[in-house]
Amino acid sequence: MRKQTKILAFVLVSVFIMMCLSGCVRKGIDAEAAVDAYLKAETRGEFEEYAKFADVDKEELEKNYEETLEELKTMFEQVESLGINVGDELVEELKNLLASAKYEITGSMRDEDGNYTVDIDVYPSDVITVFFEKIVEGAMAVTEVEEIGDVMVQGLRDAIAEQTYGEPEACQVHITYNEEKKQYEISNEDTNALIGKFFDLESALGIDLSQMYAPSGTVYDDPYLNWTYAEWTAATEEEKTQCCLAILKEAQGLTDEQIALYDLNDPSLQEAIQIMKDGVELSYSGGLNISIGDYVEIMKTQMGF
Repeated sequence: MRKQTKILAFVLVSVFIMMCLSGCVRKGIDAEAAVDAYLKAETRGEFEEYAKFADVDKEELEKNYEETLEELKTMFEQVESLGINVGDELVEELKNLLASAKYEITGSMRDEDGNYTVDIDVYPSDVITVFFEKIVEGAMAVTEVEEIGDVMVQGLRDAIAEQTYGEPEACQVHITYNEEKKQYEISNEDTNALIGKFFDLESALGIDLSQMYAPSGTVYDDPYLNWTYAEWTAATEEEKTQCCLAILKEAQGLTDEQIALYDLNDPSLQEAIQIMKDGVELSYSGGLNISIGDYVEIMKTQMGF
């Protein structure tokens, strides 16, 4: 159960990061209203106001949101491969979790360059701590690994209902003008940090979010492990397959000889590699720009591989 809990912690952090929208504001700006609209889109799936600020169709934002949810379901397939079946219910509860975020915009300031700083009071929730307490408690009653998925779904549902909020913490979100794109941009770094504050992720999960996804600067012996988002997106499917084999080799500590024994025509291996590809795509779609090797290190240290 310890390993499954660590994996779920990693998944939760990834969920919060990948759900972050690309924060752009193309029209004349009311900084406080723009950030509020962004956060309502981010946490509640309410896109009408943000679509006006971003000058995009609400339907396009909704479509991207639904596609992200579908990608989440793909991510959970990786968890299911460990014998934990969470189905679509956990995705729905994660939407409810995001919608429970509590904040208040308290003011803003415009600097001499025309950029903005928006002040926000965040009321941190203990929902993640309560959630882990619930699944540990529920796991004591299960007799089969397959039941853990139900425990997780019910645990999250109960935690959302029973969570409490702490005293407000002052946070800031910066909005800067991009001269090249002729638009204002809401800082993804700030909004990622904000999501973490909503649910007190650092203390609940015992990790430093600012460092967890920071590039390590390590140069790996295997060239595939030095790939970043740019190399991954430019690669062919065959090259991505080879990269996934490099991930498998590094994560499992396999030798070249052992990797050479894998039959790429094996349907089960092809399915596993596709899940790995989807996982990498999912991580990079959330705005991460670490190397493949750093990604593997996170899998090993945070997920216990």
